[in-house]
Amino acid sequence: MKAFVGNDFAAIGTRTVFNKTLRHLVNVSGLIETIDKGGNLADQLVTLEQSGVIIRQQIPPIMNVILGEKFNYSYKSINMDESITDFTKIKDAVKKWTGVDFVINYYHPNLGVIPMNPKNEAHWSNAPEFKNNELVVVFARTINKNPDTSKKAVNAFISLLRNETPDEDPSFLQAPPQPARPPAAVPPVAAPAQAPVSSAPAPIAAAPSAPSSAPAGGGAKNLTPKYSVQVSNELFHNGNVEAWKNIIESFQAKHTDCNVIVYHEGELIQDLNSLFKWGKVKHGGLIFFQIAGNNIKNVSRLQKYLYEGASKRYEAFMKKDVNKILNLF
Repeated sequence: MKAFVGNDFAAIGTRTVFNKTLRHLVNVSGLIETIDKGGNLADQLVTLEQSGVIIRQQIPPIMNVILGEKFNYSYKSINMDESITDFTKIKDAVKKWTGVDFVINYYHPNLGVIPMNPKNEAHWSNAPEFKNNELVVVFARTINKNPDTSKKAVNAFISLLRNETPDEDPSFLQAPPQPARPPAAVPPVAAPAQAPVSSAPAPIAAAPSAPSSAPAGGGAKNLTPKYSVQVSNELFHNGNVEAWKNIIESFQAKHTDCNVIVYHEGELIQDLNSLFKWGKVKHGGLIFFQIAGNNIKNVSRLQKYLYEGASKRYEAFMKKDVNKILNLF
């Protein structure tokens, strides 16, 4: 008997992994049926993520297998040439293109992949800005299912992202057929937590806990606008850095599902120490922050503390015991 070498099924050899895989496959199967009836995959994925049925890490592979493999959507990925905050031109164009189904994946450096239906106004609030150099993947399929016109639709959308005039096609304006009834979202159905391997694949259990790399709190996160903090110290030096780190640590300890994101001169700052050194940010300079989270509170208080931390009064936020967190919020 031939031995199994490099067995592709070895990864699902435990009950936990098998059941997790099974739930994923059942969700994919339900989504395929919904998309086949005219639903938009981004609409469905956002609903499933917000309800906790799937986690964000499942979204790219689901899109690949459904849009790329099953329904042969055309797609292309780009890194943004410049940042966009005003999407009016894009929204107006895609509303007219009734003969095209679009799905967008925007890869946010802090929130991860954000699925979007550009014809759904609510989805634009999930990504209020497409930043320079960040990744966007555009999927499209025209109603006539012609690969050539689908590719044209992808290129037309990318032209909009680049603030160029898109090359339109008459197929973009084709009215979609009216379904007998609107496609239903995939319903999450609770399954036993310890379902045996032999269980039937009908139930869909709640999504498994997100790994440590996933955003805290699960589900889709909101993102605030950017708030400015003016530096009133002569320099934003190492003392100011430590004050900011303590303030942000205190905020995130109180609001465990929130992340504070810092920007300077339009660039995302991953490590405060890497940028805020002697002479880098001077008196009068602006530093920006925004918050990602599900239950965002105390923004004005955070802004006030960060302003104090960027001033000569930064030492007030450095008086804390080792291994303890300031109680500011």
